[in-house]
Amino acid sequence: MTRVRLAVQSDAGALTELRCAFLEEMGQRLPDGFSDHLRDWIETALQAGRLHAWLAEHEGRVVGSAAVNPYPHMPSANYPTGQGWYLLNVYVKPAQRQGGIGTALLAAVGSAAREQGVDALTLHANARARALYERHGFKSSSDAMKLGLA
Repeated sequence: MTRVRLAVQSDAGALTELRCAFLEEMGQRLPDGFSDHLRDWIETALQAGRLHAWLAEHEGRVVGSAAVNPYPHMPSANYPTGQGWYLLNVYVKPAQRQGGIGTALLAAVGSAAREQGVDALTLHANARARALYERHGFKSSSDAMKLGLA
């Protein structure tokens, strides 16, 4: 049976491992020391409320995660309360894919967002995951632009 739970600061190691696996699967070569830096960032962000994360556990082992960065937004018709969450790092270990874990993670995030009065969840989806998000009601947007500063 799969269980999804809110991650706590002591889960930073598991979140780091899953984030690194996700990034490497996306083709990123992570520099030496990256995981230590990431773990420190996750611990700090969880404590400060700049990151909320969920872990999926199957038979007592962590097999997936999802995280959000909460962000304020100037209120508008689309953001009446001025609260948004940016969804990132929805990841399920390859051996556990196609078993409903991604769906369970998205359901947990969506439920928490509704409970906290979040106006919208936004994300950038890779082509392989797009169908999962669309099944959960996410719509494509063509108005996003990016200016790389690094």
